[in-house]
Amino acid sequence: MGQTNSVSAEIEIQAPPSAVRSVFLEFSKYKQWSQKWAFEPAEPGKDPSELKDGDKIKVDMGGMTFSPVIRENTTETLEWVGSIPLLFIGRHEFWFNPSEQNSGGTTFIQVEEFRGLLAFLMAPRWGFRQKTLVGWNQFNADLKREVESRPF
Repeated sequence: MGQTNSVSAEIEIQAPPSAVRSVFLEFSKYKQWSQKWAFEPAEPGKDPSELKDGDKIKVDMGGMTFSPVIRENTTETLEWVGSIPLLFIGRHEFWFNPSEQNSGGTTFIQVEEFRGLLAFLMAPRWGFRQKTLVGWNQFNADLKREVESRPF
């Protein structure tokens, strides 16, 4: 069913993984610090820290909107899967890893594996991949700025 392509972006944040995850899960505050992204649980009033396998969220990544299904929500990762059946399936993971470069810091990583007939659009030679990375890097920088502006 087509090919597979992966995209990833990471950033070092000077705060512990628990602090980065805490800010990341404050979906209702994204508009205060994220230039283009917005997330919210599909179930009104649900705390993002309580999202579990099978729950849906509403995602807006700078005009690209969709409602993926949560597959994992732990202290280390948040993972969702979204798809246009057969054409495009994306498994997106956000990792909150202890930094190996900065003691007490976090390596925040986004990774998405794209599969399906249109997965070739995320190959290195296509502009859609670069546009995606620009958005991810902007979100990572926004998250870093917000986390590091807080006392932890």
